[in-house]
Amino acid sequence: MNAMFRVIIIGFFIATVTITWAQEKIVFQPEQMQKDLTKFKNTLIKTHPGIYEYQTSEEFEQFMNQLILETSKPLEGKEFHNIVLRLIAKIHDGHTGVYPIGKLGETFKKHKHLPFQVFIKNQRIYIVRNLSTKEIPDGSEIISIDNVLSNEVVSKMLQHYSADGLTTSGMEHYLGVSYLSFSRTYPIVYDTKSTYEITYKDYVTRQIKTKTVASISKENYLKTELEKYGANSNKFKEKAFDFRINENEKYAYLQITRFFKDSFQEPESTYPDFYKQCFKEIEEKNIKNLIIDLRDNDGGKHSNAAHLLRYFVKETFTPTNEVSTKGNDEYYLKFNDGDTLYLNTSFGLKQKLNGDYRVTNFDYLTELNVFKPIDKYHYDGKIIVLIDGGASSAGGSGPGILQEYTDAIFVGSETFGTAGISNGVNKIYVLGDETGLVLYIPTMHSDISINKHLKRRGVLPDYEISNTIHDIINKRDVIMEFALKKLLPTTHKNH
Repeated sequence: MNAMFRVIIIGFFIATVTITWAQEKIVFQPEQMQKDLTKFKNTLIKTHPGIYEYQTSEEFEQFMNQLILETSKPLEGKEFHNIVLRLIAKIHDGHTGVYPIGKLGETFKKHKHLPFQVFIKNQRIYIVRNLSTKEIPDGSEIISIDNVLSNEVVSKMLQHYSADGLTTSGMEHYLGVSYLSFSRTYPIVYDTKSTYEITYKDYVTRQIKTKTVASISKENYLKTELEKYGANSNKFKEKAFDFRINENEKYAYLQITRFFKDSFQEPESTYPDFYKQCFKEIEEKNIKNLIIDLRDNDGGKHSNAAHLLRYFVKETFTPTNEVSTKGNDEYYLKFNDGDTLYLNTSFGLKQKLNGDYRVTNFDYLTELNVFKPIDKYHYDGKIIVLIDGGASSAGGSGPGILQEYTDAIFVGSETFGTAGISNGVNKIYVLGDETGLVLYIPTMHSDISINKHLKRRGVLPDYEISNTIHDIINKRDVIMEFALKKLLPTTHKNH
């Protein structure tokens, strides 16, 4: 699956119906919210490629009826936004989302953050970076926030945000990184407050303590983090890939943080050229152990994962069987506020017997082409692939085809992304007529060439290994340590 975001400039939203203002709070009336909910519902049904992947049409209808009931009284803008968040989370597709614009969007920009970067595992919340003014040791476990227990907090967060498919570990991982950080999303799901009461288990003394911490602006959050920790924790890494060889212990390490280097428009040769240099050096130095690190891979072009696979296989393969969409340009005009998607000319759409359309022009979606094995510098040694809940979009489908076509050993935890629903190559943006909320909806589905029974959840490891809070605080990479000590030849045992 791909992760390119189509940029659309949406004009400033001006409400033409009654909106009540009180202390910078927007209040929507039932008819406003229900009108937009109905528009969102109908658009999702008619355009989303995976609307019924994890729910039946009857279940979706019942859920929508419940949301309509919840909007039968006036609600603040943030409350309605959270109802729509739950609607999106119910689809379990990481390429689908909602954001506010106009007046409502401006109020969201003023929201302050919880002053912690956290690590969440098994519905437990740990402080990784303390950006408050209170002396709370890193590693401390948050027991409750404003008297709500941590497991209840995480459970509620997962009702509003979801990974691809039904996995929860991937979403727990994402709440600890910059894209959907708990520090930012907690005040959205819960109350936006100036202070929060935190009950925690002190990492040093093991005592249970309660302190009141002040919320923090985004600017001060980043500034404090930089001053206190020397760097900001940004999931999007500056380097798309890295490679090195440990000649003493005879293994190569290939890290890929995303499957495009700078942009989707970069030359098709960018990754193939990089891989060629890597495997040339591997062959010259007679390396027979390769570790491929795909943890926190943000996605990109599935074809760039396929180019890597070419060095391991002996037969031709097609990484993606088909890319399809529910309609052509004319079909989507009525949903995309009259803005054409250029699907016909860009992708050569041809209608299928079921009424959907398939892509026949492979110039842009090169993952649909047949890929041949690469004989020169072909690698036939041991392959170890590191994965985690931060691997999304093509970061999920990429390891999927590696697992399908090779005997690589996978270590870590289930990926956020699956090979089962949508790709992010093209989206429509649907503006609520009354509330200033915008849905973005993927229009295309990639049928990745892996076993059909493995498409509805993330890639699963052969060895389930993940960090604990103690590992994080002590800067240990237990996944990498396991690969080196347990999976490489005996000469690595005392590494």
